[in-house]
Amino acid sequence: MSNPHSKFNNIYAYINEYQRMIYEIYADDIVSCICTYWHIDGDDTIWEDEDVFAGSYDRVGEFSGVKWNKILLMPMYYAEEVTTAFDGSELGLVKENEMTFVMPSIYNIIPLPNDKVKFEQNFLRPTNDTYPIFNVTGREKSVNTDYTFWKIKVKIEQSITETQLDKQVQDTYVFYDYDKHIHTVPDSTFLTRILYKNEILRDRLKNIFYDKNSGFYYI
Repeated sequence: MSNPHSKFNNIYAYINEYQRMIYEIYADDIVSCICTYWHIDGDDTIWEDEDVFAGSYDRVGEFSGVKWNKILLMPMYYAEEVTTAFDGSELGLVKENEMTFVMPSIYNIIPLPNDKVKFEQNFLRPTNDTYPIFNVTGREKSVNTDYTFWKIKVKIEQSITETQLDKQVQDTYVFYDYDKHIHTVPDSTFLTRILYKNEILRDRLKNIFYDKNSGFYYI
């Protein structure tokens, strides 16, 4: 016996499809900025209020307990123009460059204060890697739904270098654009090999085994 409510489910199913298109498929059509993202590893980081009782606590260096998960090829969206703000301190007038960008929640990452971001990774520009590292200073959540966006505010780091950050990297990951998820480097390599083999098989089926006159594949 058929479900009497099936007709209503079919009518309203387009709402879920529309939401999926907006929050998942939109990334294929919006211009993105590729970056390296250092996300604080909360499980392995030694937090100051728990394990450090005296002395200084640095964000980087040999006296720092912060550990990072380094994510390569992560796309960010709606990057705004860098603005310059001047801040008066004991050292004098400090110039701070600020900007914002958007991270979708489908990455399964909650941005944290003091996360680091660097646009145009060094292996993309090996001879002209002059881009600065940004420090996450704030975040805003757009809506309280399953699919949402994080609007992230960042400032340029004045002294921290990529070499210093990499010394505290716990694991390295790669954003895989095919499924819009973050994978380990070995898993990303494996997925790339599978896609490459599928491309070869598709070309062979199309160019060798397909007969245009009959419309059949002959093996």
